[in-house]
Amino acid sequence: MAGKTKKKSAKQPLDTRSKMYIVLGICSLMLLVTVAISFVLVGGLDLFASAEAESNAASDSESLVTESGYDKDQNTIDKDAYSSTILEKSDDAGQSYVDETLFLGDSNTARMYRMFDYCSYDNAIGSVGMSARSLESFACVQLKGYSGYKTMPEAVALMQPRRVILTFGTNDLSPTNTADNFIESYQAGIEAIAEAYPSVDIIINAIPPLGQKHSNESLTQQQVDEFNKALVEMCQKKGWKFLNSAEVLKDSATGYAKSGYVESSDGIHLTRDAMEALFEYVRTHSYITEDDRPTVKNVAVHTGEKDVVTFTTPVVTTTAAPDSTASSESETSSSSTAAEPTPVPTQAPTQVPTQAPAPVPATPEPTPVPATPEPTPVPATPEPTPVPATPSPTPETTVPGNTPPTSPEGNESNPGGGTLSQQDQTNPEAA
Repeated sequence: MAGKTKKKSAKQPLDTRSKMYIVLGICSLMLLVTVAISFVLVGGLDLFASAEAESNAASDSESLVTESGYDKDQNTIDKDAYSSTILEKSDDAGQSYVDETLFLGDSNTARMYRMFDYCSYDNAIGSVGMSARSLESFACVQLKGYSGYKTMPEAVALMQPRRVILTFGTNDLSPTNTADNFIESYQAGIEAIAEAYPSVDIIINAIPPLGQKHSNESLTQQQVDEFNKALVEMCQKKGWKFLNSAEVLKDSATGYAKSGYVESSDGIHLTRDAMEALFEYVRTHSYITEDDRPTVKNVAVHTGEKDVVTFTTPVVTTTAAPDSTASSESETSSSSTAAEPTPVPTQAPTQVPTQAPAPVPATPEPTPVPATPEPTPVPATPEPTPVPATPSPTPETTVPGNTPPTSPEGNESNPGGGTLSQQDQTNPEAA
């Protein structure tokens, strides 16, 4: 017995239940690891996106400039002194008042209907980069049934609106431009409208305010205020009405545009919130006179326009009105020369040049025409009788065939309104 050795007891194999617990534990552990990794990845992506957004915002902020030395009280407008000129608060004139009005201006006007829905092609014309000095002469309006482009004064005469509201001036801002020069050129354009269509009521809108930070160091709110003060003085002298919309768009504490009223990317172009406030102001500062327009008929339809400049980052959409093709413009924002896209003659009258074949029946006998040119037998044959009879149809048949078609004049009331070859834009990148 003493010599016997103890045998080691063999290990008992794990039963099925134990194995199941182990597998379950491993799966649970793997699930926890997977969830942890997912949280880390998602959190990392969010942090990355947030950092990228902050970086872009910082980059945009760095590209904007801040005006220094601005005095918001220096060029305030005395409402009492211009009470007969500045439109006072009125009852809301409603959408019909807006529909009867033709809005003319630069990119902020273009945004009214190309980007937002406060106007349509029927009652607004905006040319991106256009200045007040171009109002009289820049042919930029495309009208259905008229080839080429018309100036805004010509378009007013053809569209026959009850009133016009003009908003120009942002692209005239420049350290080298004076208020006197601005008023002189603007007034010439407005007078051209009054002369083209004397029945229209004229309202001059204030130049919109800038953001405290904006993308063009040549633009200053100080000059905006100075130009607006000069505008109300011009309106009083000429008997035009002044829409002082700047008072609803400006922050009374800073003198700049209210927060959220200009695009954060440039501090110049009005946002949808600003447009909402602007059009409410338009309706509640209405100017309604007796409609003395002659019978309105054959009203021209605005189908497109030509911009002075096109931006790398669009400030307006390029959607064209129905029955029109959007104009293609130059992509140089620093050039003062307006792009000259090939005018799209919308519904240009196909003037009857196809009627040219009409003279053909005048030839009495077209059959002998190809057979007549036989010069050889004329001198050689001794029979003179048939020779003189055949040549006579030859000149008669060739002449009518070369008769030029009637000159296509179309139904344009003013075919002389050609396109402008060059624009003197001080700050085309502004609006």
